[in-house]
Amino acid sequence: MQPYSKSEIGNLGEKIAADYLFRNGYEILETNFQNNLGYRVGELDIVAREYGTGEIAFVEVKTRKKGSWGSSNPELAITRAKYKKLTRIIGRFLRQNNLENIPHRLDAIAVEMDMETRKAKLRHLKYIYY
Repeated sequence: MQPYSKSEIGNLGEKIAADYLFRNGYEILETNFQNNLGYRVGELDIVAREYGTGEIAFVEVKTRKKGSWGSSNPELAITRAKYKKLTRIIGRFLRQNNLENIPHRLDAIAVEMDMETRKAKLRHLKYIYY
């Protein structure tokens, strides 16, 4: 079996997360949003709208291979500094799309990949903050 690069594992985790959200009542509005107006603030993995509430969920996806460092809690890689970057890019997205008055939240999806069985464990953590 060919080893996967970090970016390939991350991309696979984001696809799994987007599929999960879609199957659970979310409309995917955008993936990998970057600020292209001026300096780069960061990137939003997934922007989705929850059908039931209309709330916009900004989803940070953290993926790890099973058995690797931090694999049991990938979401712990969302540090205070990362959180601050995410809140800045969320603000940019909301202003750019005239959505400041729409209810929104920051979620995390933690994906643990078992590369041998090609299966994943996923945890959706809603309303994360520091």
